[in-house]
Amino acid sequence: MTTNVEDLLFKNEDYKTNPLPLGDYDGCSFEQCDLSNSDLSGFVFTECEFIDCNLSNTKLKKTSFNDVVFSDCKLLGLDFKSISTFLMRIKFSNCNLQMAQFDFLKLKRSVFINCELQQASFQGCDLTGADFEKCNLLNTQFIDSNLERVTFLTAYNFNIDPELNRMKGAKFSKNDLEGLLQKYHLEIS
Repeated sequence: MTTNVEDLLFKNEDYKTNPLPLGDYDGCSFEQCDLSNSDLSGFVFTECEFIDCNLSNTKLKKTSFNDVVFSDCKLLGLDFKSISTFLMRIKFSNCNLQMAQFDFLKLKRSVFINCELQQASFQGCDLTGADFEKCNLLNTQFIDSNLERVTFLTAYNFNIDPELNRMKGAKFSKNDLEGLLQKYHLEIS
């Protein structure tokens, strides 16, 4: 049985011992909550925000994130590729998303600001118009993805193969072009 919850603040909660009830959460805020290793499968979050929360290794099978903002959250190893994509829209700011998997998702106009995305995977994604502002993309994989009009101007440590992705109109700083040419082993000064 699912619970309908609207406009509530959840603060300093530890859901490892007492799980968050399955439900539809609309307009709720989660602040400094520990949801690590939880099972949020089938939950619906609409116009919610997660602030300074730990959701590392949380199960997200068919979880819905509709207009959801994650700020200053720890999201290590999350498998976003199994979430519900219906009306999905998410924004990340100052989050640790190391080893997160976004494979095969439509993430058009998604925003990642100042995020740690090391070893994340964006295989087969549609990231048209997305923004990776000040993101660390060390060992992050972009394979067979649509990166058209994606902004990488302030992103760093990326290694993106233009031959394996659609990149028309993608924006890069001229100082970071080596991240597009690493496979050629060129010396760029």
